[in-house]
Amino acid sequence: MTGGVIVNACVMTVVMHWLTLWATAAILGYRTRHSRLLAGSVAAGVIDAALIAMFFADRIPAGAAVPLAALSIIPAVAVSFGRLPLARFLLVCAHVLGISVLAFGGASATAYLTGWRLVPTLIGLVGTILLTAEIGWGLVHRRVRDWLLFVPIEVRLGEVTLKLDALIDTGNRLRDPITGSPVILLEYSAVADALPERVRRAFTAFDAGDFGLVSELLADSSWLARFRVIPFVSVGAEKGLLAGFRVDEVRLLAGPRMTSSRNAVIGVLMRRVSPEGAFAALLHPDILAEAS
Repeated sequence: MTGGVIVNACVMTVVMHWLTLWATAAILGYRTRHSRLLAGSVAAGVIDAALIAMFFADRIPAGAAVPLAALSIIPAVAVSFGRLPLARFLLVCAHVLGISVLAFGGASATAYLTGWRLVPTLIGLVGTILLTAEIGWGLVHRRVRDWLLFVPIEVRLGEVTLKLDALIDTGNRLRDPITGSPVILLEYSAVADALPERVRRAFTAFDAGDFGLVSELLADSSWLARFRVIPFVSVGAEKGLLAGFRVDEVRLLAGPRMTSSRNAVIGVLMRRVSPEGAFAALLHPDILAEAS
């Protein structure tokens, strides 16, 4: 009986450490590899396993086991996140400790109610961590939203094909005022290398409000027929104009088969659409409906 409890406890500690480290990295916006998170979890789990074994062997009292177990967070954070300035290291440790305390409480309550069975206890552990992240930071909501609405796309522009990661933006209702085509919002940095020098200068001039220079640069260019000016209204009723261009084809790579649409316009944003760099484009939802 005792042996089974020890094994279950060891499994739970490794899972708990991995989840709390992962949640902390996502919440604080720190990038680290899953392999490092796993190594940190195992390092902390080994320490916890030794403490659990010593507790059941009456080598240490329960009052000492819990504070000692909390110290395992230090090597877990060090392995998972590498060398950090002291202030950031302490901040990460504080987040991990806080989430761990809540997770341990949820897992313990579930274990007590289910007779210390492993699977229900793990469910209680995972659920507590995810619920904590959702209540405090909306992490689960953002991750699920990104997973469900994330679409790899290809944008064909003459002989050039751009491969991009896009997010379906249900709030995007922009359309080309001339053709009515749905507008895909795209980071300038993601498309700049594929544009001719003159066209790059035209987009920069448009962003600076120098519309005369835009006309001069595109006057004798084949891009004049592609160039679009898209009116928009942002949050707060602020009105403006967005430069863009017509594309030859947009291919959607999600699902078991590729679909495409030839009815699309790119609206170029001079800023990043994803601060974390997770995607470079915001896909108009009607592109999915019109793709065939």
